[in-house]
Amino acid sequence: MSGPAAQVALRQEPRPKYLALMLIGAQRTLAYPRTVLLSLVTNTVWLALSYHLWRAVFEGTSRMGEFDWTRMRTYLLIAQSANLLINASSSVHRMLRLIRTGDIAIELLRPYDILASQLAFSAGAALVEGALGVLVATGLGLTLLDVLPAASPAAAVFFLVSLVLGFLVRFLVGLITSLLCLWTKHWLGLHWMQATLVSVFSGALVPLDLYPDWLRSLSLVLPFQGIIHTPLSIYLGDLQGLSLLQALGLQALWVVALWGLARALWSPGQRALDIQGG
Repeated sequence: MSGPAAQVALRQEPRPKYLALMLIGAQRTLAYPRTVLLSLVTNTVWLALSYHLWRAVFEGTSRMGEFDWTRMRTYLLIAQSANLLINASSSVHRMLRLIRTGDIAIELLRPYDILASQLAFSAGAALVEGALGVLVATGLGLTLLDVLPAASPAAAVFFLVSLVLGFLVRFLVGLITSLLCLWTKHWLGLHWMQATLVSVFSGALVPLDLYPDWLRSLSLVLPFQGIIHTPLSIYLGDLQGLSLLQALGLQALWVVALWGLARALWSPGQRALDIQGG
């Protein structure tokens, strides 16, 4: 078959189902521009508050650990912009809504894996919000904050790789939290708990390098550090060579481990959902 007929047939071929779900996730995000704008404004306000707080700190000292004021404001901007990409709260809320309303029973009838579908939806939403994060970082970095560029072209490339792995870790932490609601029925406490753990141990609030030695050591063995700390350490040039590869390997290892944990929770969780009546 060739010519126009072949082109028509090609256009009619269905997209791979998870790619289609990812596109639906992006379209759903774009369908609610006020929600996206609110998320953008919230992150920008938080960035402004963090900026002025740390500027006040550095008025009394020229350095804190490895951080001077230029390095710190670079960290703040990149971390807050990255949050728009890696924040998987939409996936948590979607899964929670399915569980609370009983609509998860309908999802189980659909011809796809429900856990993989949540990842596809979240990836689509992250593409939209991540693009906004890039625009914010570029605009503020070039006009107001005078941030540092990546330590090297290689650091920029590995930073993007680490950022994708960080998104997967963040998504899986949220997914596991939502799956626990199959047993608890109540989600607010679990949501607050995981939000606190992520904020403290990822480096989103304070760089892990500024923590006391015992707390920093604890943070570096938990999966949360792969969400913000590892990508930012690569961007700033703190991780190079073998240590960089080891950090990426640790992120990938946590992705595999957390995915396995989510799978392990899902099978008995379905039985718990049946006991609760859907």
